[in-house]
Amino acid sequence: MKCIICDLDGSLMNPSSGLYVKEEVQNRLIQLQEKGYLVILNSARIFQGVLPLAHQIKMNEFGGYVISCNGASVYDVKKKEVLFEYPIASKTIEQLWDLTLQYHLEPSYTQSNYVVCHEYTHGYELDAFNCNVDYKVQDECDFVSNACKFSASESQERMDTYFPLLKQKMEQQYDVLAIRSTPFMADVVCKGVDKFKTCDKLLQQLNIKWSEVSYIGDGISDLECVKEAGLGVSLENAKEEVKQVADLIVKSCFEDGCIEWLDMLLEN
Repeated sequence: MKCIICDLDGSLMNPSSGLYVKEEVQNRLIQLQEKGYLVILNSARIFQGVLPLAHQIKMNEFGGYVISCNGASVYDVKKKEVLFEYPIASKTIEQLWDLTLQYHLEPSYTQSNYVVCHEYTHGYELDAFNCNVDYKVQDECDFVSNACKFSASESQERMDTYFPLLKQKMEQQYDVLAIRSTPFMADVVCKGVDKFKTCDKLLQQLNIKWSEVSYIGDGISDLECVKEAGLGVSLENAKEEVKQVADLIVKSCFEDGCIEWLDMLLEN
């Protein structure tokens, strides 16, 4: 193994548990980098919600990459530069904003240092805590630049009722992919962008084969990565579809199951 790729929420850490992993996880990730492993963090979170963790485990010293927004952006932590990204055009953002409101959900979109939303929902409150990012509330989408991620949020009941309809409409009318990321929130990225495709492109640039990768993940967006990796790892809290393709299933994230995986890599 040359490389480990890590999903965050539900894998390295409990969902909605802030910016940093536990000290026990931090120490093991640093030890693996000292042994020569390359670390890639692969998350649905926006960039601001992943970079502090990258610094916590010293990727800025060892080198490593942050994949954020479900594959829409790739960042070289040591060089402090974006390698490639797939933003949604500003005009499309404005149209998605209006469409989301028509389906009784609250829209938002990322900007360089903050997120703009129509109403500050519980889902956005959790996201602000997880990512340590400011949310700006405004009635209209009156000024917007390209954005790597658009989101829709409301109560779980409203998301259950309206998001499937909104997803269908969005994907019919625009070149986007809509993904239910939490009970209270869904993310929208450019069509054709996902965690696996972005990982695959990055690994090709780094001349690393999937057989040389160990990947840990719990969600449907991680399924192809877990399946393709030389050592694909999932957790007891993961979706059943992901567990079915995993080479190894560890304890749930609530029992720090990732430590079992990290210790195995260190021993090997």
